[in-house]
Amino acid sequence: MELNNLGNKYDRNNSIKQIAISELFDGRYFFIPSYQRGYRWEKKQIIDLCNDLLEYALKNKSTEGTKPFYSLQPLIVRKGTFTINGEKEIAYEVIDGQQRLTSIIILYRYLIKENNIKSSEEYTRKMDGNEIYHIYYETRPGDFQSIEKLGFNDLTNDDIKDIDIAHVYNAYKYIDNWLFPSDGEKMTAKDTFQLLNVKDKYNAITVTTKLFQLLNNTKETEDPAGNVQFIWYELNDSKDAIAEFLSENKGKIKLTETEMIRALFMQRKEKNESSSQKQLSIAKDWEMIESTLHRNDFWGFIGNDFFQEDGRIRILFDYLYETDNGSTVSNRGPENDDLYRYYYNKLNRTSTDEESAKAIHDLWERVMECFRMITNWYNNPRIYNLVGILTNSKTTSLSIRQIQNIFNKKDVTTIDNFIDELNREIRRKVVDGFRIAKPEPNKDEDLGMTSEYLRLFYGSDNGTIYNLLLFINVLQLNKTIDSALTEIDRPDDEKKASDQNRSARDIMSSIYRFPFDALDIYGWDIEHIDSATTNSLKDPAQMYRWIKEALSIDKVKELLLKVDSFKKLYSIYKVIDPKNKDDINNKQDTLHEIVKSVYRLVEEDDSELCKNWIGNLTLLDSGTNRGYKNMIFAWKNTFLTKRIRHGVFVPVCTQNVFRKEFANTSEAKWKWNLEDKKAYHNFLLQEIKDFKEKYKDMESESENDNKEQ
Repeated sequence: MELNNLGNKYDRNNSIKQIAISELFDGRYFFIPSYQRGYRWEKKQIIDLCNDLLEYALKNKSTEGTKPFYSLQPLIVRKGTFTINGEKEIAYEVIDGQQRLTSIIILYRYLIKENNIKSSEEYTRKMDGNEIYHIYYETRPGDFQSIEKLGFNDLTNDDIKDIDIAHVYNAYKYIDNWLFPSDGEKMTAKDTFQLLNVKDKYNAITVTTKLFQLLNNTKETEDPAGNVQFIWYELNDSKDAIAEFLSENKGKIKLTETEMIRALFMQRKEKNESSSQKQLSIAKDWEMIESTLHRNDFWGFIGNDFFQEDGRIRILFDYLYETDNGSTVSNRGPENDDLYRYYYNKLNRTSTDEESAKAIHDLWERVMECFRMITNWYNNPRIYNLVGILTNSKTTSLSIRQIQNIFNKKDVTTIDNFIDELNREIRRKVVDGFRIAKPEPNKDEDLGMTSEYLRLFYGSDNGTIYNLLLFINVLQLNKTIDSALTEIDRPDDEKKASDQNRSARDIMSSIYRFPFDALDIYGWDIEHIDSATTNSLKDPAQMYRWIKEALSIDKVKELLLKVDSFKKLYSIYKVIDPKNKDDINNKQDTLHEIVKSVYRLVEEDDSELCKNWIGNLTLLDSGTNRGYKNMIFAWKNTFLTKRIRHGVFVPVCTQNVFRKEFANTSEAKWKWNLEDKKAYHNFLLQEIKDFKEKYKDMESESENDNKEQ
């Protein structure tokens, strides 16, 4: 954008000029106000900036006429007095340009390090008394100290306390990887160097020297490399900073709806100390909420989208919208802003500044009420677990508003009432979908079921099966809590009574919360307990590896070696050279016979119907599943035990499956046969029946609801 065009766009009463980056190296402060989003540049933006600057520094430029310079997008600021580190300082409030301003200082501080400048004092001496500009965040003063360390000190985990400084740190690493790339990186400094057919041989020192010089050159420089300049637009005090912020960010890194909503709440209609404090209070509340929702354990029980671009705090604004309108936001996506428009109308349709301030205050109180409500649910493990089932259901997922409606029922007067109602909703929305049927002639014979059973099979019923397995695991946790609470309520001796408070705290600890976040982050899904068939092993090398793992189970090897026919096969197997492909291929028939012998021993070559039945399905993470693939049960059991020891979360029912803790399972701990599948199934069926019986009054309620409809 040229300076002449800017003159047409902006009020002539404001200051517009070109300013070299080096002119900012006078120790000035840039103040990032509370309405601003944090630093958000990703790898692409950082690398593009570095390549652009390097390309400019390396190109031969004419010095005839005007001095050459690289122009950055406008930096829109307003000069004023702000509280920085507890002191009143003259600073520039950044209305627009924070992302580029921050990126430049990150790059510059990296270049300081690469030019072997060890301290700020040494930098000041080398740069003739210059001082790097400073960036101070109204709501995150700790980020100021962290950025000040870049180039002079390595950041530690203690420095990276929020998502904004994490982006800063990542940008710093992107620059380092751009200069010293790992394999597979595209458009590195070397690539740019070579594309320009620069005569000098590429050298990282050359690059850092050129860029450091470029950023330090003044507007009057005679250096053919030129200099870098901002278009400096300084607002007069009459301009509305937030309006300018929203306007200027259109068409750049698009503001999300929640970022624009944040700016609405940060409006300072009354320019006084009280209004300023209210604004800062909302900003701090906002940071606290975002920090809490960013915890995956907190987010996991209310939201199942861990990577949404619009920020997790949006769930609160969706809740209020749904509460006020009786429906969800009609349009969601990168080009829709229905949610923002709704809040814009609520906060800007007021006749006076006082009314506007009140509207902001009242609406924010509602946001905080919603957040406190969710926090209360989180703090009670029983409620947390039940809400998590309803929000994470594969078939029917409830919103926060729908769950709050349950809480608002007229007969819900206690926590226990609320828990009962949540269980009833789980029965209606989730458990009633678990299909219980009688065996069908000429269809289910392989299962050997003679009475009603769970007719659920992998492939056709995956959503329902996932819900069932999630429900069963959560149910066991809540049963544990209920049992312990009963013990607390009825101490049977003096010692137990004296330990009551401690026990109550333990019950409310995190160990009783199901980690819903693990389901998404670690790829938890339905997996076969006995997953393999002999037909799945075709490649001789694969067979050899499979046999090696299977025979690592001592009990399996011991039993097989008692069979004479297997002894002969094993003697051939032992002398196979695994490094010799031809040797392995020539022994394919032998390897296949060994595989079949193993399956006959462990009885794991059932029909496809048996393998895909609910009695052979459990929840496992993708890492474990990839690790054991089509191995026999005994090996999977050993592998899973190792995973647990290394801290991998495994749901309680999955653990019980591999421990074979269900009644009437086969005594052999090294196999999972049809008898085991039926025993596991019977446990699931009985748990479902007991739950439905306990909350059977839901049936009559459902019937009444249907009649009313």
